[in-house]
Amino acid sequence: MSHDNVAVVQSFYAAWARGELPGPPELMDPEIEYANPAGAVEPGVRHGLTAFGQAVEKVFEGWSAWEMEPERFEPAGDRVAVVVRYRARARSSGLEVEGRESALWTVRDGRVVRYEWFHGPEDALESVGRRGSSSSR
Repeated sequence: MSHDNVAVVQSFYAAWARGELPGPPELMDPEIEYANPAGAVEPGVRHGLTAFGQAVEKVFEGWSAWEMEPERFEPAGDRVAVVVRYRARARSSGLEVEGRESALWTVRDGRVVRYEWFHGPEDALESVGRRGSSSSR
């Protein structure tokens, strides 16, 4: 099951890399949640397919380029922690930024029911009790 959950999550990153937003609809639960961390521009949880789609599209709208490269997938039951390297260029100023962050995906019955991202690259790993530098890519 953990391997299947990782494959579901990988499908989202692949779709986002192709510009297919908000991701594969067949892999989203109708009650999907999108959770922004405290300190985000718009913190809090969005509920449902429409809100999830709006949240994902909002991330990309201010950027002329946004690339996400998953570095590590760490399955833990119905959750998958992902460490991500990102590179982006602001649409209006051309400012380029890069860094690392993490996300925690919850998958049930082959569909994502929750996506939660974190500012820190280790935060999602810590939430599933994992640390270190090994990769499940």
